[in-house]
Amino acid sequence: MSVYTILVPFDFSSNSILALEKACELVPPMQAELHMLYVKEGAADVDSQRHSMNRLLTALPPTFELQHNVHREVLNGTIHEEIIEYAKKCNANLIVMGSRGRSGVQLLTHGSVAQRVTHDSPCPVVLVKPNMLDQTPILDEVDSTYVSLKETDSPALDLLARAISLRATDVHIDPQTSELYGVRFRIDGSLVTYCTVDSGVAAHLMHQYLNLAKLDISEPFRPREGRLMLPSSMRDFEARLTATPVSGGGAMSLRLFSKDNVFLPLEALGFSGAGLETVRSMLRGSEGLVLVTGPTGSGKTTTVYSMLQTFGNRNRNIVSIEDPVEFDVPFVRQMNVDERHDVSMTSGLRTLLRMDPDIIFVGEIRDPENAEIALRAASSGRFVFSSLHTRDVASTLTAFRDMGVTNHSISGNLIGVVNQRLVRKLCEKCRKPGEFNEQDKDLFRAHGIEVPAVVLEPVGCVECRNTGFKGRCGIFECLKIDDGIKNAIAENATEAELRQLIRTQGIASLTAEALGKVREGITSFSEAVSVRWIPC
Repeated sequence: MSVYTILVPFDFSSNSILALEKACELVPPMQAELHMLYVKEGAADVDSQRHSMNRLLTALPPTFELQHNVHREVLNGTIHEEIIEYAKKCNANLIVMGSRGRSGVQLLTHGSVAQRVTHDSPCPVVLVKPNMLDQTPILDEVDSTYVSLKETDSPALDLLARAISLRATDVHIDPQTSELYGVRFRIDGSLVTYCTVDSGVAAHLMHQYLNLAKLDISEPFRPREGRLMLPSSMRDFEARLTATPVSGGGAMSLRLFSKDNVFLPLEALGFSGAGLETVRSMLRGSEGLVLVTGPTGSGKTTTVYSMLQTFGNRNRNIVSIEDPVEFDVPFVRQMNVDERHDVSMTSGLRTLLRMDPDIIFVGEIRDPENAEIALRAASSGRFVFSSLHTRDVASTLTAFRDMGVTNHSISGNLIGVVNQRLVRKLCEKCRKPGEFNEQDKDLFRAHGIEVPAVVLEPVGCVECRNTGFKGRCGIFECLKIDDGIKNAIAENATEAELRQLIRTQGIASLTAEALGKVREGITSFSEAVSVRWIPC
């Protein structure tokens, strides 16, 4: 959003004035717009209340209103309902309010008003307590040794629920200054700022997450990883935590997984017709190594799980070694890397080979020893799946060579490679025809894609949070290793020679796949050519 908006509901009590003062402290560093809202249940003297608000503003620095946008509003109605509706109307990014109001009819947060606003608010809510002499907003007190799993009792779970509702895949909590922390969500691959909170609020949130992951909060100066124990209301989600000390304080990242987005049929991932048939051809085999490659966050694990799911009802013994296990798979016997108990990727893989497996999933090939054992398992008649970080299919072979794997072993055991990226999908509610120049058209021609009569571009609406995009889909370069490729590998063909040979076989490049998505109206031209590691 271009303007950060802070809403302060108040009832003229001393505590609501504290909330206003705290909001005014946040306005300059955030370059925010301030909205002051008074709600009266029953008839209200609008002119009188506006005059009272003007008097409140005299307590602010003399230049405050001259330098910042300040709006005042008086409404009649049910207090919490009017606050929520006004927050939606002004697109509020943050609500700052007192947690206790004055006694009498006009109390703001007596009873359930604060709870209702916090529960129904479209944005984060900071509650300022009346007994806080330093005016630093904190969340309700929670015993540091125990965190309730009821969402209404846990701000940490409330933040996760908000992230899930926005389809976020990651939550980042990072220090910005000595007093402020930023909370950011990764939505459709893009990192966006959700809110800024006081360092005390951030510390409280991070302690709650560490408790939910059953991690020791007394060791703040070393990195920690874990999985959150979520309540039954979030049983369809997994949350993995990474916390580490950084300059300015502690930082935390939460990776969110949805079962609905992990166990997808292959047809739903975004494969082209030819690519899908290539993958299905790989899966009709019974031995050898299949690699899914690409950068971090490109959806490799989802693709592998979707492949494994095709074997789930075929009476196959499927085992895995992962670091960490990202999602529980009912039809796979999964082993987690645990260095504290001497379970490494290599030692775990050796153990799995003694469990009579038909299919083995190695979470990621990271070093020469992993590569050697995975290829050895493939050579012994097992079907092995794994992932690797590479630019494209041809560079996957180079990566193996850099690990010291012989050409003979690669050509004899590798049966297929899928390289992938994710592109954002245009919002179907607001996308519109756009313009593209002759140079853009030449890119379609260069990759053998028929130039579309029109390309669509993002606009932005409520449905897509004004980004113009909603959701993502994969683009894939899929290669089943045939005799020609095997011979080229065995004869030590260079990466460039392998890439050229792959193209002569009609295998579409990632760029061609992305442009195909543009032609189909799934994504925009600018999104297609901006994907990481795709050359134009």
